[in-house]
Amino acid sequence: MINVINMKYDKMMKMTKHLEEKSYFVATENNLKFHFSNLNFIEPAGAIIFLSTIDRLKEDEIPYELESIQDVERDAISYGETMGIFQKLGLSNARSFSEGTNYIAPTKVVMSELFSSLDEQNKSIETYYDEISTKIVRKVLRNLAFQADEAVKDLFEFVLREIVRNIFDHSQTPHYYYGSQTYPAANSVEVVIADVGLGLLNTVPFNVEETWFDNPSDEDAIRKAIIPGLSAFSNHAYAPEDYKNSGYGLALVKRIIEKTDGVFSIASGKKTITYNSIGEFIEDCDLKGTLIRMRINLNNLNLVNFDEVLEDARKEAVSKGYSDSPSSASQKLKSQNI
Repeated sequence: MINVINMKYDKMMKMTKHLEEKSYFVATENNLKFHFSNLNFIEPAGAIIFLSTIDRLKEDEIPYELESIQDVERDAISYGETMGIFQKLGLSNARSFSEGTNYIAPTKVVMSELFSSLDEQNKSIETYYDEISTKIVRKVLRNLAFQADEAVKDLFEFVLREIVRNIFDHSQTPHYYYGSQTYPAANSVEVVIADVGLGLLNTVPFNVEETWFDNPSDEDAIRKAIIPGLSAFSNHAYAPEDYKNSGYGLALVKRIIEKTDGVFSIASGKKTITYNSIGEFIEDCDLKGTLIRMRINLNNLNLVNFDEVLEDARKEAVSKGYSDSPSSASQKLKSQNI
């Protein structure tokens, strides 16, 4: 029995590790049941991890049960229904809202459906990158206490666009999730984007010496993924020249978030690493694909100098012998005509 008390990032990552340790992801004879009677908190990252876990169990045909939800007036249960989480789990028929004053509910994007829609509208995938990042940024900034200038909006959109672009370039995922939650009192936001694809260990390149003398781990792959100039294997040849992958996306995103005194988490496979102003924290998990969590102090976005961040990344790339030429899409903000 899994008693879901807090649908938070760290708690749900520990849940995935527990499921792996107890062989729930591979054993069909185990009695796996999730309970929500003590649920008292939901955040976007935790909800998306839980939904992705249920997707995984379904895909692998692992039997499980979900306890019916009780006491729907309780804050966490009511909030979960409002965002449609329990509806996605088949536990509620209540009306839900994909967006609220301070949130974008966990949203599942099926790749085949997306590409069909883009074809029907005669739109490019690059247009989608811009549209989805703009959608999230407009929702986030609309209700915050300060009025962000265009440079801040462009910088935030850049951060989101680079993460979404990475999913399409590398993951080979059948679908991905995104969601957000703003915290007006703190002028901060959490944004989560997660795929269920190959995972970083299968897409980040390791050299011959690394694979010959060592057995690269998920932790190694995460650390490699944030080195500027170290390009992962791209799975899409359709990208125009200014979007060709150069390995700067996640590296720049991490630096920008750190400049805001925010929190940046990457989880893939068996490991999750969280970076914040104190340092880094490594935890075990068992995740199919890759998840990115960002908690950004939006007040501090005004203080980030994009050109300085880019130059620092270039210097690190050169010092480690990697490319010092980001793709032009990674070098420009939207206001500079990406």
